[in-house]
Amino acid sequence: MAKYSLSDRGRRALDGMYTAIAQINAAARGVHHQFAVDPVAEQRLEAVQREQVGFMQRINVIPVRDMIGQVIGLGANNLVASRTSRANLPRKPKYVGNLQDRKYQLYDTEFDTQLPWEIIDAWSRFPDFAQIYSREVAISIALSRIMVGWNGTQAAADSDPEANPLGEDLNIGWLQKLRLEKATHVMGRATVTAGGVTTATGAAAPIYIGPDSDVADGDYKNIDALAYDLIAGMPSWARQSTDHVVLISQDLIDEKYFPMVNRPLSETIDGGKSTSDQAVSDIVMSTKQVGGRPAAIVPFFPEGTMVVTPIAPAGAANGSNRSNLSMYVQEGSRRRYIKDEPENKASLVDYNSVNEGYVIEDTDFMVMAENITFGARP
Repeated sequence: MAKYSLSDRGRRALDGMYTAIAQINAAARGVHHQFAVDPVAEQRLEAVQREQVGFMQRINVIPVRDMIGQVIGLGANNLVASRTSRANLPRKPKYVGNLQDRKYQLYDTEFDTQLPWEIIDAWSRFPDFAQIYSREVAISIALSRIMVGWNGTQAAADSDPEANPLGEDLNIGWLQKLRLEKATHVMGRATVTAGGVTTATGAAAPIYIGPDSDVADGDYKNIDALAYDLIAGMPSWARQSTDHVVLISQDLIDEKYFPMVNRPLSETIDGGKSTSDQAVSDIVMSTKQVGGRPAAIVPFFPEGTMVVTPIAPAGAANGSNRSNLSMYVQEGSRRRYIKDEPENKASLVDYNSVNEGYVIEDTDFMVMAENITFGARP
């Protein structure tokens, strides 16, 4: 099979994109050498992700200085009001958040993409080729982040996408963070104690839901009962939050509770073959409730799983700091270089990397049930 040759029009479009990216990021040596992404360009990337992928609006994306540090603890849930008599001066200001003795750790994550020259030729006729390309890269990165956020359990030195197709070995996601940091808030999995620390990382302990299920065995008649029990397991100050949402897998809720949604493919640089349509990139909110709280289906959420935690409302600017789920990104750590690789199936290859991690701002405000199945316990 003959190698594909990039057309003159495609080459002009590609060179124009290279020049624009180099100028935006002040890459003196050009984009074919590794360069640090300019902070303004980095913020633009985050903004595009929030615009194009609905769930990114519901979480906080927070720049931090260090690879390892103390969890910020967003959310003013503590009492800051006080009164001080003259005898008890000085006054004692309080932090408007929830500082906890918990640490975060960021890991270098690579988001490398490839674009065949045939696609470049097909799209080079459009004057906004560079914008289309940048948008599709941003969407791909956002969807990967969400996938790892729900399914990641470890940060392996070398990831294996064949053995871990949902990014299980790329980073420690939110669900795994709860298993490690608040075992008492996890149902459906056995606990393990090692070195004096108890985690919910043991074998699956299935929860059964059905009319014949026996509550005495820890099972429930319906998913609402399970949701109510989960919320009851929170401390009193946490379960009273009005921002709680029940995040639930598609298999756990009858589709009649969710509105029918038209799912046209958005413009995609691969001609409509990507998975960035509304069904995958958006968060689908129910018109009904589960356990007295709004319910939502989110992309890549594990089957047989239910989580209750506050998330930001739709359209929030960077989560508005009202979400209990965050991503921390190290300032200035984003690196990128782009090159032609004729030897790599005649394509443009875009190498991106950044140090980032997943954080639960306050574990008191998050509970989870997993390994849920329908039917009576055998």
